[in-house]
Amino acid sequence: MSNITAASGAAAFPAAQPATARGPKSTLGQGDFLRLLTAQLQNQDPTKPVDNMQYVQQMASFSQVAGTSETNVKLTAVIERLDRLIARSTTSPASN
Repeated sequence: MSNITAASGAAAFPAAQPATARGPKSTLGQGDFLRLLTAQLQNQDPTKPVDNMQYVQQMASFSQVAGTSETNVKLTAVIERLDRLIARSTTSPASN
């Protein structure tokens, strides 16, 4: 039977990182998703690992949401530009 010293035990299980005081987020970013995925991998039951297809589906879903969010930002910018253009054309005198 082998003895585990405190030093080797501490190295095997690093100390938990202290929680930092942050305000609540309204959205999650790619970094948040990767942290969640990493935590999921670290904490899964080794006798019942999660199917790789589930991870692929999660990543594909996140990519789809990220793409949709980016599209929404760009569409909002287009709407704002169109609104300014319409406002400018209705306030300026017509020149014939």
